[in-house]
Amino acid sequence: MPVYNQASTVLAAADSILNQTFKDFIFYIVNDLSTDDSVQILLAAAQQDKRIKLITNQHHLGLTKSLNKALRQINTPYIARMDADDIALPARFQKQLQFLDTHPQIMLLGTAAYLINESGKQIGLKRHPSDHNHLRSQVLKYCPFIHPTWMFRRSILQEIGDYNEAFPFSQDYELVLRIVRRFQTANLPEPLLKYRVDSSQAISLKNLKMQEWLALKARFLALTRYGYHISETWKLIKPLLSFLVPVSIKRLIYRQFYWR
Repeated sequence: MPVYNQASTVLAAADSILNQTFKDFIFYIVNDLSTDDSVQILLAAAQQDKRIKLITNQHHLGLTKSLNKALRQINTPYIARMDADDIALPARFQKQLQFLDTHPQIMLLGTAAYLINESGKQIGLKRHPSDHNHLRSQVLKYCPFIHPTWMFRRSILQEIGDYNEAFPFSQDYELVLRIVRRFQTANLPEPLLKYRVDSSQAISLKNLKMQEWLALKARFLALTRYGYHISETWKLIKPLLSFLVPVSIKRLIYRQFYWR
């Protein structure tokens, strides 16, 4: 879980992980040189729960490099993602692990999520396709996984590498495109996370145009380097048209069609 100036939400996010029904894990938290009270909150939490391994960057690295910094320290067979403004439901780890243990062919597993706003009020539900064939057919159109719901097998990183540090945003989508091309994936239809959207801290709004541009770049890499067939180029039409929509209109579209 990377953290950068999220003092208002980080304690609830951390507690939701520490209070999982599955208890046997190491909780890597990367403090990306926060300047607010996040540091004091994390230090206090680490003193109270020895499962927390707090990593403090000497310089502000951004999300992608912070994620990689944690990944390079992990040697457990499974890795789960979390964001510092979301809330994991108590049985999230238990249910994802049970599914992965009984479906050894699945290498990356996401879940559905309840959507919450800045104040934590539930405003919707987001559920993506569950089976790999459907996910593979849709992945060039959009990212059919919610990043902070991911649980995946560490072994895939040995074959495809970690997050691409040329992508300060849309790093999850670029990695997903590499994963889905080579491995079986799935989503649990049950919501196991409260996912904060429509927030002043949401990266997807603060840097929306850059995020969309990098997502288009990721699709280009998929078609030219990652083994996706050129016949799928038509799937980029809608994302390209979406990129041309002004941000002021995009928020209205998200509220009407995505955050519900």
